[in-house]
Amino acid sequence: APVSDHEQLAKVRTKYGLPKDYILFLGTIEPRKNIPKIITAYSKIARDLNGSKLVICGGYGWNAHKVYTTYNDLGLEDDVIFAGRVDEEDKAAIYSGAKVFVFPSIFEGFGLPPLEAMACGTPVVTSNSSSLPEVVGDAGKLVDHQNDDEIAEAILKLVKDDDMNAEFSARGIKRAKKFTWKNAADQFIELYKQIVDSRS
Repeated sequence: APVSDHEQLAKVRTKYGLPKDYILFLGTIEPRKNIPKIITAYSKIARDLNGSKLVICGGYGWNAHKVYTTYNDLGLEDDVIFAGRVDEEDKAAIYSGAKVFVFPSIFEGFGLPPLEAMACGTPVVTSNSSSLPEVVGDAGKLVDHQNDDEIAEAILKLVKDDDMNAEFSARGIKRAKKFTWKNAADQFIELYKQIVDSRS
């Protein structure tokens, strides 16, 4: 659920060194998460975002160095913050404090981070491929994960247009409620049956 307690939000910002206004990625830092594309997209619109920084939260997976290469090449030391791994109890506040959650993953089994962000009322920009469209539905902005211009445009619209931001926030909360653990378990069982049937 969204965290609206200003004190709690401020405490979490201090703990992780986060700015007041930020665009968020949260997940393992590895190639399939497509983080260099997020950084490139952000670099194209950084000046138009009214001071919003890009915050990347998560532990380091394999090949994480490629992310830093992009970051260094674009000279974004003052604008991109690597906040490291996030404690489970702080996640809701970190999602809730973000203007937009960006997750243009190349491949995703289920896509839990966008669902978590939606449950916290944070508008989501995510890939129009893999399992993500099924998770997000019409409650997020779906983009081509290979197209940094498209990613940039979606972020910019959600930051600049308060009405659109509020609309996607409300849609996300509503959509996330459909994915209770019982619903998710039922859907998983149904999917499993379909896979078994297709192979027998």
